[in-house]
Amino acid sequence: MKIRELKPGMENVDLVAKIVELREPRKVTTYNKIERIIVEGTVEDETGTALITVWDDVIKQLDGLSEGDFVKLSKCFITSFKRVIHINLGRDSKILKRT
Repeated sequence: MKIRELKPGMENVDLVAKIVELREPRKVTTYNKIERIIVEGTVEDETGTALITVWDDVIKQLDGLSEGDFVKLSKCFITSFKRVIHINLGRDSKILKRT
């Protein structure tokens, strides 16, 4: 799938993209008062750019990855905030470096 094709509410999305930015991990409190750790960043492909949010234990899969690397993102779910697409990587998601 390509970034241009992503729509809020989609689940189990797989795509290949380049990491543009990865921020430092930070703690957030969800609307139901659960504290979680996230890493936010930006990815792009030839069709566009999207924000990513990597949740909790999936953050370990970012080890060894850096800006400019191409990755396959599997089993993502798509949300939107203020009309900006967010690719979310939760407990079942996978991040694999492409060569």
